Amino acid sequence: MPFTLHQTADFDETEIPTEMIRLLLDIAYVATGSGRRQDAENIFESIIAARPKNELPLIAYAFMRMAFGEYVEASHLLIERALKINPRSEMAQVFYGFLLYQVGRKGESDAILNNIMDNGEDKDAFLLAESIVKGGK
Repeated sequence: MPFTLHQTADFDETEIPTEMIRLLLDIAYVATGSGRRQDAENIFESIIAARPKNELPLIAYAFMRMAFGEYVEASHLLIERALKINPRSEMAQVFYGFLLYQVGRKGESDAILNNIMDNGEDKDAFLLAESIVKGGK
């Protein structure tokens, strides 16, 4: 089935190939790094619409919000949306720990990050948690 652009946010996950989602994520990260907040936001919201049952686009969107200093919005994305989809998401927990670190709540951040490092199963989440903890010392 060829890729088609829809006007509705009701996507079937099989309609948009994973490779396209990855490319859009890369473009959204570039837009974020270039200070193009509105472009990045539009792309992230489109990805979330395309993958509504996956917490990873929400985590990426939360990271964009953190990059622009929007910590309340990022926290909402992580706690109220990403962790509602997958309460066991170690990556969402790590990004929440990073958010807490960014806003000066180091003790709470360390508790979350150390828990992931001690008890987690996601190797990528472990490595990210470790780099945050080591970077904060």
